[in-house]
Formats: sequence, C-alpha cells, structure tokens
Amino acid sequence: MFTLRPTSLFPVVFSIALACKGEVGDEGSDDVASESSTGDTDTDTGDTDTGDTDTGVDPLACWTDLGFGEHEVLYQGFAGGSEGIAFGLDGLLYATANDRVWQVTAEGTASEFAMVPDALGLAARPDGSLVVASFGMANQPDGSVWTVDDQGAAMQIAAGIDSPNFVTIALDGSALISDDFDTRVFRVDDQGQVSVVIASVPSPNGMAYSPNRDFFYVASTFTPLGQLTRYEVGDDGMPIEASAVEILQLGMASTPDGIAVDEEGWVYVAANLRGEIWRVDGAVAGLDPGELVAEGLGFPASIAFGQGPGFDPCSLYLTQLENDTLQRVFVGRRGVPLPPPIVPNANPTPLPR
Repeated sequence: MFTLRPTSLFPVVFSIALACKGEVGDEGSDDVASESSTGDTDTDTGDTDTGDTDTGVDPLACWTDLGFGEHEVLYQGFAGGSEGIAFGLDGLLYATANDRVWQVTAEGTASEFAMVPDALGLAARPDGSLVVASFGMANQPDGSVWTVDDQGAAMQIAAGIDSPNFVTIALDGSALISDDFDTRVFRVDDQGQVSVVIASVPSPNGMAYSPNRDFFYVASTFTPLGQLTRYEVGDDGMPIEASAVEILQLGMASTPDGIAVDEEGWVYVAANLRGEIWRVDGAVAGLDPGELVAEGLGFPASIAFGQGPGFDPCSLYLTQLENDTLQRVFVGRRGVPLPPPIVPNANPTPLPR
C-alpha cells in the first residue's frame, strides 16, 4: 500500500501527482465506464444490492449487475481510509484500517477482528491464518510482521524490516514482504526467519504470482516510470532476480500500489494517485501499454478478487487510501482461487547485515 506517512519523498510525489493526474497513459480509456455506480449503500453497514447476479448454483459465475469497469460501494465507515485487503479461507473479506484488521461480510457489515499496530498489507495462509505487515515509522527499522489466527489472536513473528507494506504467500506458506522505501523484497518463514529474495527492485509494493506460479510480479510505487516488473520463479518457489523484465509503465505520478492476477494471467494494478486500475497480460514478451480498466476510484490502495459466498468472483474489491469506503469493480474475469497448496519450506538466504 502507498502510505500517507511523513517522509522526504512523499510531498514531492504528491505535488507532481496533482499536476500530472490524468495526463499519463490514457490508452484504452474509451471503453471504460466513467461513472461510478454506488448502489444503495447505508453509511453504517454498507448494505449493497447486488442486483441480478445470475449465479444460480455456481458460486464461480460472474455477476451481471455491473458493466466492465463499473464500480459500487460495498462498505462505508473506515474513517481515515483503509489499506490492505484479502479474502480469507472462511469466505470473508479482511481489510486493515486504524491499527486493526477488520472482518467484512458480503452484506457490507464490518467488525473488528484483531489489533495490529500500523497494519498495512495482509494475505491469507493455507492454514486459515493471516499474515499482516506492520509499517512502523518511515525510514526506521521498526517494522514488523504478524500472524492473526482464525480466532483473531495476533502475534508478532518477525522484526527488523524498515517499512513492511504488501504481503503475498508463497507455495511453501512463507510470506513475501515488500517495503516501498527500500529496494528489497523479503521472505519470512513460519519460524520468523527473514531473508532477501529480491535485492534490487525500485520501491517495491504490490506483489503477486501468476496462476501456475511460474511468474512473480512487483509494482514499483515511488518511481518516475511507475513500472510493473515480472520475474521467473525458481524451483524453490522464489523469484529469480536476474530474470526481471518490465512489462508495464504507467508513468510519473501513477504510484502503482496493490496488484492482483486473474485466472487468465492478466495482472491488475491500482494506480493510486490517479484513481485508476490498469491491467496487462502477465505473459507479454516485453513492455506493453496495458489497458485501462476503471477510473474515478478516488485513491485505490489494495485490490483482491472476490472469493467466497456473496462476493462476485469476477470483480475486484479495493481499499481506499483517503476515503472511508471499500469498493467493488467489475472486470468480467475470475481471480486465482484460494488456497494454494503447502510444499516443504525452501532454504532462505540469510538477511544481509
């Protein structure tokens, strides 16, 4: 997640963004719905009419109430904005806001699930627990990584990363952690041991694997190019740094944030300060202009495909950095299903000292 915290870099990026918003990367915008469909949503509960979902008995059927790129509010009530988002193995949505992990139902009600200080990114593990990144103070090595079990009990498992941000889960159940004020992507195993899996990628933030786990993607936030980088994945399930290829550049002031992957291997990127979502074929040979999916979204932070009863599997659900809503954006394709299988732990590379 792109975090509004005191740093020397953010004021510069934000000023540039205000001047440049909407001027970079307009390809594909003609086919995008420009008006937001908010539905009938109560402020306290976020109850949303899902309309004609056409799901029948098939929970994986795409809903039909929204057109491509149209969006509506699922929940309203996160004062100060929200950051991380993930679907749990219990079929519920989880989001982070105000030093807490929140549990959100398909009916649009939210309840406090766990307390984690400075909680940002989170992801579900195959055992049903969540891994949560705790940001700490910017440019201070006080960030930490936590687990939250299915009862909401939180426990710190790792420390020493400057500003942990996004979380994704590897096949072996270990957590990959980004830090957008660093150039490294870290691995935290189930014993809390920290290692480096990518040493040099600019301002890493959102991360995801391809459907068959042969590619790994990283979005770079505070960069002039606003790039998405693809890596091949080794036999140990970790990205191979030497294989890096940039496949999308959203440009200055795009601030790429959270990402998600659909079942066809396309990668979706939240362009935070531009209020947009873009997508690109994750297997493209080289740099591609990408496709604009949705705009007018405010400040989208993290995105996740719907998983579980009552959520549209062909929509992205997103958090908002600077307003109090969770939104749903219809994209017409299903995401990669949960959970991934567990394989034996790989041997990590020790964290450089």
